[in-house]
Amino acid sequence: MNTTTLSDSQRAHLRTVLEQRQQQLLRELGQVQRDTLAVASSAGDAESAGSPRDQANRMAEGVVRDAEAARDHDELVAVRAALERMADGSYGECIDCGQGVGAARLLAQPHAARCIACQSKAEQARR
Repeated sequence: MNTTTLSDSQRAHLRTVLEQRQQQLLRELGQVQRDTLAVASSAGDAESAGSPRDQANRMAEGVVRDAEAARDHDELVAVRAALERMADGSYGECIDCGQGVGAARLLAQPHAARCIACQSKAEQARR
C-alpha cells in the first residue's frame, strides 16, 4: 500500500530530475571510458613510464577513477529503476514492504527505492 502522495507537478519535476541525472551519469561514464582507453593506449610508451612517483600517482588516480565510475554506475542503475517504477506506477512504493517511501524522501533523493526503515535494515544487513 503506497502512502506517498505526490502532486502531478512534483511527479513531473522528479521525472525531469531523474532524466537529467541519467544523462549526466551517462556523459560521466562515457568520459571515464574514453579516459581509460587513452591511458591504456599510452601505457606502453616509454615516455609515459616516468618516475616511480609518477607511476604511483597514475595508479592512485586510476583507482579513484574506477571507484567513481562504479559509484556512478550503481547510481545510474538506481535512476533507471526509478524511471521504470514511474512508468509502471509503483514509484514511491517501498520495494521491500510496499509502504510509501515518503514525498520528502523522494524530493531529497528521487531514486530512493525504500522507505527509511527498510533502507536502514538493508544497510545493517550489508555490514
